[in-house]
Amino acid sequence: MRRMTPRIAIVGAGPVGCAAAAFLVQDGIAPALWSPTGRRVRRHADRASFTCAGAVSGAIEVEWLASPARLAEFDVVLVCLPADAYAAVLGPLNARWRPGQHVIVSGALSLAPLWIAAAADGVQVSGWGTTLTTTHFQPDGSLHVNPLRSRIDMATVGPLEPSEARQMCADLFGDRFVVADNLLTPTLANINPIAHAAEVIPNLTRMEAGEAWSLFGNFTAVVGRMAEALDVERRAVATGFGLDVPSLRQHYARSYHLTEGPLHTMAAAITANGMSPNGPASLQHRYVLEDAPFGLAFLEALGRAAGVHTPVLSACLSLLAVAYGRDFRADNFLLDALDIAGGDAEALLSRCAAAASPAS
Repeated sequence: MRRMTPRIAIVGAGPVGCAAAAFLVQDGIAPALWSPTGRRVRRHADRASFTCAGAVSGAIEVEWLASPARLAEFDVVLVCLPADAYAAVLGPLNARWRPGQHVIVSGALSLAPLWIAAAADGVQVSGWGTTLTTTHFQPDGSLHVNPLRSRIDMATVGPLEPSEARQMCADLFGDRFVVADNLLTPTLANINPIAHAAEVIPNLTRMEAGEAWSLFGNFTAVVGRMAEALDVERRAVATGFGLDVPSLRQHYARSYHLTEGPLHTMAAAITANGMSPNGPASLQHRYVLEDAPFGLAFLEALGRAAGVHTPVLSACLSLLAVAYGRDFRADNFLLDALDIAGGDAEALLSRCAAAASPAS
């Protein structure tokens, strides 16, 4: 039986934020939602609504916050934003967090929780290594929601004990959180940057042409080999910091409730189970705009700090930069804000430790 749940607001009204709200409503918890745009929900006065299908079905209605100033009213704030919105949206919000709040970053990239903690005294900041579920908006505007993941890696910094922060997450979303003692662990556990790079690079012309294509339906053996090679380098970076993170195969098995096997075989099962979204139908998609600078470039920088070479990852990042005519390494403001190049692996581990104070 769960304890009394804290009041929770969600920042971001995209598929991930709306899915989190849907699971809360289904469990009898009343969340509030704030977004700078809110384009994907129906808004009327102080309410917002959308329709779900899949693991949650039916109409979902939540409180809509007209101003970000109202976020100060809530005990927990769950941030569900793409990393390329961190500077524009989270930057101003960093001045609004109040002592005692628990700010959780879903699918945190580039050590964003460390950046928030440095700007907000007395605030508990947690980072999840992935999102609660996989989800996407369908052409008719409804939200397709897959089941909750069985495991979510997390870490936290601030005045609370890590076990207390984990319990707050469990009170809201169930007992699926595995707490680590360092923010680097969920950062390196996040598989999106490597998985998305392997998925989109062979399909860039489909994206450019605006084709409708199945993401996992086109996850062939070629994609699987790319993803496996990238995963080897991601886990090597983690090992360079003395950390152990789940493999991509383990992640897919836990996320989609499958038996582990070759990645392209698992992808075929995801498609057969009706859980594959369509791939990006535009080059202007977060699988590149978010994951190249805030995922691949950050992993590359972490590799340098740990003395680990990442030739496949670096090649994918350079290839995407050529295809887009854009320097994705320069697009990640957190590399400089956190001075990732300014220390070695041991120093970075110390800064990311759960026992560290926000000012350290």
